[in-house]
Amino acid sequence: MDCPKCEGSLVNKTYGRKITVARCDGCSGLFCKPEVLMEMKEEWMSEILDMGDRKVGKSLDSVRDIQCPECAVAMNAEADPKQTHIWYEECPQCNGIFFDAGEFTDWKYDTFMDRLRDIFKGRAN
Repeated sequence: MDCPKCEGSLVNKTYGRKITVARCDGCSGLFCKPEVLMEMKEEWMSEILDMGDRKVGKSLDSVRDIQCPECAVAMNAEADPKQTHIWYEECPQCNGIFFDAGEFTDWKYDTFMDRLRDIFKGRAN
């Protein structure tokens, strides 16, 4: 599969026995289904799959009109309801989710500082 944000390819990466995500070999963005994200959130050290440079991920935040790498449908930009500074793309057809590099780790660890940032900076654009 082609990465929806850069010229890279999505390559399957596995953590443990049951977690597999597609990670871009260019920008290190992650694509997977919501149930896999929930497993990753609960699994110790699963953020190792999100090994990309946060600066690269941040630089790709402005790339919004992307197609789902699985079913080629336009993906919707969504803000996390708890951490409104985190934006990701979700496919309305297959529910696949794409996180830019560093976003999964930020999402996994909902901290007090994240809450303060959301209060003072507001939602991401």
